[in-house]
Amino acid sequence: MKIKKTQTSFFPALLLCVFFLLTLSFCTKAESPKKDYGVFLGISGNTGIERKDKEALQKLKSYRMVVLEPSNFSPEQIREIKAEGTKVYGYLNIGALENFRPYYEDFKKDSLAPYENWEEEYWMDVSNPLWQDFLINSLGKQYAAMGLDGFFLDNTDIYYQYPKVDIYQGLKTILTGLKQYSLPLILNGGDTFVQKSIEDGSALSLFDGVNQECVFTKIDFSKPSYLSQDKETKAYYEEYLEKAKTAGLSVYLTEYHANSELSQEIEQYCKENGFLWYNAESLELRA
Repeated sequence: MKIKKTQTSFFPALLLCVFFLLTLSFCTKAESPKKDYGVFLGISGNTGIERKDKEALQKLKSYRMVVLEPSNFSPEQIREIKAEGTKVYGYLNIGALENFRPYYEDFKKDSLAPYENWEEEYWMDVSNPLWQDFLINSLGKQYAAMGLDGFFLDNTDIYYQYPKVDIYQGLKTILTGLKQYSLPLILNGGDTFVQKSIEDGSALSLFDGVNQECVFTKIDFSKPSYLSQDKETKAYYEEYLEKAKTAGLSVYLTEYHANSELSQEIEQYCKENGFLWYNAESLELRA
């Protein structure tokens, strides 16, 4: 009787242990940790295909910080992404004009020249008060009202193309105007403008961080294909980003199709410097 009693009480205990281990195993298979940073200008939540739209939102939610094209999302979708703890920055092209924008016809007469390698884009005269007012009080206001966590501002490189006082001051006017929305501003590229603003002491009053593309990688636009950056250019960008860091700016990198070996090098560089980076699969910035 003793043996039977022992056997009878043993099996429920065994089953309980198995159940506990399976439950523990299931619980430890938590969702993958969020990735730090991603730039997804090619992703849309308004394709009209419910499955694709949901997939886009889920992808964005898997990052701690994302950059997206605001016109591709509704305010409700941005709130949904943010509810998962993701910071959402909205893209705003302040130094160039794309021909697919609804306001293209209103401002094409104020463009300065075609943008090399980007057939649909034109450099803009940022000293034009009408362009400044539109960016600050119309488009900027509209995007800020969507609940964004910050702006990702492109093409301050216009100052490299046209290194004139009025262009420099025009950019400063636009940045100062956008500051009224109390949102962090990250400049994509624009190293010539950034370094001049660091030199004259105005950088931190105008913007909060920089994103630099192609520090470790480069793009052959003729194919396109993605290659390792040359040593001279890489060294220049590293020196520039050190200046930005020393000036108190946050630093982000966007690289293109870096292989595993190069990715490890970039990861180590960013860890050592406190930078965040994103490895884009292609120029389309969809993944």
